[in-house]
Amino acid sequence: MRLRVAARAAVLAGLALTVVLSSCQMLNHSNVANGAQGKITWPKDGDLWVYDLATRQQTKITNLSSGAAVTGATWSPDGTRVIYAQFWRRPNERSSGADLMIANADGSDARPFAERDAPNTVLETPEWMPSGNVYFTIRRVVDGKETQTIVRQMEGGQPETVLDNAYDPAASPDESTLVYVRSTRTGQELMKKSMADSDDGCELLSDQVFQYLSLPRISPDGKRVALGGSGEPNMGPSGCGGDPHSSTPAAAGGPGIDVGALLQPDTAYAHGLPADVWSMNLDGSDMKRIADIKDDDPTVAFSPDGGRMAIFGVAALFMVDASGGPTDKLTDQGGYGGLDWTAR
Repeated sequence: MRLRVAARAAVLAGLALTVVLSSCQMLNHSNVANGAQGKITWPKDGDLWVYDLATRQQTKITNLSSGAAVTGATWSPDGTRVIYAQFWRRPNERSSGADLMIANADGSDARPFAERDAPNTVLETPEWMPSGNVYFTIRRVVDGKETQTIVRQMEGGQPETVLDNAYDPAASPDESTLVYVRSTRTGQELMKKSMADSDDGCELLSDQVFQYLSLPRISPDGKRVALGGSGEPNMGPSGCGGDPHSSTPAAAGGPGIDVGALLQPDTAYAHGLPADVWSMNLDGSDMKRIADIKDDDPTVAFSPDGGRMAIFGVAALFMVDASGGPTDKLTDQGGYGGLDWTAR
């Protein structure tokens, strides 16, 4: 009992320090969203929403039934349509799963893009590339064991397997490089694969660097990859040839923290430990903390010109300079799932 009390006291002390630091960060105000253009699509309250950066207005573009939820979305290359992952239970099925739906930019004319082949299969993390290929993850349960597969598919075509035992794909704009996440016995590793080669590629981040990783995204110029990472990075040699030394100073700014919520004894985060947003070169070098937000499973989307990032987490929808700095809060309400940014 004493050990448990001592451990809890240590946790609360750490949280108190985090609150103090975050309170200091709140004094830094960001204007990074000023002049930003285009639209961001992201999941909120189970539906898909669009945030117009020019007007600062948000619009719900789906109206899903109770029990259904959007878990991620991606714009078409021209910004006129959207593909989103919809978790739901289909008619006459007992188990829920997820399909990919395609719709116009205002949510109209929604129809299946890719459908699951079993009731409890999940299609998620779509990314629509300039070529028309859509990369996404298929999660299946076979004989009580979950499998993950990365596939790609053109509209009206059939899914093509890219890689097994892999999930959360992020392709470079020219599709020469694929970054993805793989589970290991002790955690998650970030991998990079050349699409011209048949092997699994090299290890960008080992499973010892962060406590968990969130959905990665590659910058529009194809030079850097950004993602959420939990804990301070325990950097080692990159298997992709980059300098393992990281640049990890905390970015200024960030969301406020609800002290009362943190001190509630029976409250816990839905997914895991708080994470920040990081970026690095595609060889694993020059690791930088982009946003010190201490959020749960944050996802990112680069602006079309690569100069900014949108970040979606439990706390809110944020924007930050792609090189790091204080965040600008776009909406107060957060959640989980992938987002995307179009110039249109």
